[in-house]
Amino acid sequence: MTDERKQKLAGERAELYAPAPTGGSTMAGLCAGTVSLLGVFVVSGFYGHDVEDHLVLAAVATAVGFLAGVIGYTKVARANRRAVRTERQAIDDGKP
Repeated sequence: MTDERKQKLAGERAELYAPAPTGGSTMAGLCAGTVSLLGVFVVSGFYGHDVEDHLVLAAVATAVGFLAGVIGYTKVARANRRAVRTERQAIDDGKP
């Protein structure tokens, strides 16, 4: 079996239990930041507060959401890379 085929097989096996993330870390951060900002609007509307009076809170929530998205993406990508390495080692060792 060629080296390229072994790597592809390892990727396929790893995809079953540690799927690779898609879209990129920046996109994950933007999505999470947007959801956080929408959460601020919903909570502010529920409690009758004006978001314009709490712009710092909205900015902090958006920044924290962005960072959470980037960190989450990074952790998932790292788990996928670790799984591919583990599967590749198993293939090289001759395990099914």
